[in-house]
Parts: sequence; C-alpha cells; structure tokens
Amino acid sequence: MIFGLSPVQAVQTALSAITKIEVNTLLQLGIKVLDKEGSGRFLIQMGAHTFTTKSDEPLQPGASYWADMRQSKEGVVQLRRLHPKPELLDKLPRSFLQEDGVFESIAKSKDPIGALKDHLLQKLAAAGDKESFRGLTQLLLSLHHGVITLPFEREGRFTFAQMRKGTKKNKTLNQKSVEFYACMNNLGPVEGSVTGNDRALHLSLTLYYPKSVRLLQKEAEELKGFESVTVALSKEKIYPFWEGDGHALLDIKG
Repeated sequence: MIFGLSPVQAVQTALSAITKIEVNTLLQLGIKVLDKEGSGRFLIQMGAHTFTTKSDEPLQPGASYWADMRQSKEGVVQLRRLHPKPELLDKLPRSFLQEDGVFESIAKSKDPIGALKDHLLQKLAAAGDKESFRGLTQLLLSLHHGVITLPFEREGRFTFAQMRKGTKKNKTLNQKSVEFYACMNNLGPVEGSVTGNDRALHLSLTLYYPKSVRLLQKEAEELKGFESVTVALSKEKIYPFWEGDGHALLDIKG
C-alpha cells in the first residue's frame, strides 16, 4: 500500500481527475461513418449533424472514430489523425453502471480480481435479459484473458477502463505497479501506469492526440497524490489491452 492507496485505488483516483479535466473540453471529435461516397469522401454523423467530408485514411462504414477536424483553404472539412473507437463500447453492460460504489469497493479489496469475479458471477446468475447476460459475459471473458475491464459513466457519458493483471510481481494488482487503459470521450485513448513504493507514487500517461497531451501537461497539478506525473505523445495508435470476444462460451472454473 502506498500513501494508504493500492495501485488500483491510485488508478481510480487518476481516472477521476482526468475525467474532471476533460469535462467541457472539445478536443477530439467523436464521429460515426455512415457511408462512403467516393474516393476519400465519406458521409459522417457528428452528434445530430450529418455531412460529407474528406479523409486521407480509409474509413469503415458503421464504425466510430476519434478525429481532429480541420478546414482547408478551399473550405473543405478534412478529418485527420483518425483513431477507431473500441468495438467493446457496444458490448459492455450498461446495467453495471447503476451500482454506485462498485469500482471503489473492488479497488479497496485485498483481492480486486477475486472480488470483481465474484460480483460478476452474482450479477450473471441474476441477469434478466440477453443483453445484460452478454455484457456481463464480456467482463468475465476479459478477466479470463488477464484484464480487468470496468465500464463507468461520468457526466452522462459511457466509457470504460482496463487494468492488467497476472504478472509474477503483480498477481493481485496490489503490489508495486499496475498498467491501465482508458477510453476517454474527448481526450481519446489513454494508456498509463502507476508505479511506486511505500513513500511515493508515480503516474505515467501516454496519449494519441497532441492537444490532449498539452492539456494534461498544463493541468498535471490537478492529478494530486503523485510524486511525479509524466505525459507523453504516442507515435502509434493506442488500443485496449483486450478488445472483446464474440464467443458466448465461458469457463468460469479457472
């Protein structure tokens, strides 16, 4: 435990602070591709608006993306630095969000992985519809693949975070360090780690969008409780540790 917090609790603290920072900021736009209309031109939905725009990258109709939007000298709207949003967003159970304090309770547990698994099995046994059952199955499958996946909602926006488990030095996610991924609405994808000892915690963040990096560097002092905070730009796209599984079969004995 570090400053009375486990790394799992520290991740929760960091994500809460990052979410507050991104509220009311419009950095990366969320778009959905409706159709392809020609070479490099796509019909896009952004909120309640639809329009045709140009993209240098091939886009998949039906998929959602983060994107930087710019307007050329000719007045043509162009999408740049596109990054696909995780398909897992559409597979996770929204009903899980109705339970206040689940994340906090799991984070405080001596065995977060075991606590989450027990909670999910209880919820699965009581699932009243196919959608909830399938969503909860995805969370259990994530654990089966060595990743904790937790959906959550902030300011009415649905998203999720993931934490790695299973390294030899970090079997319970309570020792020394933890890696995490967060699907943020306006900041885009975030990958990070919390490391430390009995005297200090260190937070490292990597983001895909330059504007998001600049914002978090500017607001780093709001990420309280860490001896140091580093924020870096990723040269490559940032994906979840585990991206979902279409299989419904689940071995819950292991």
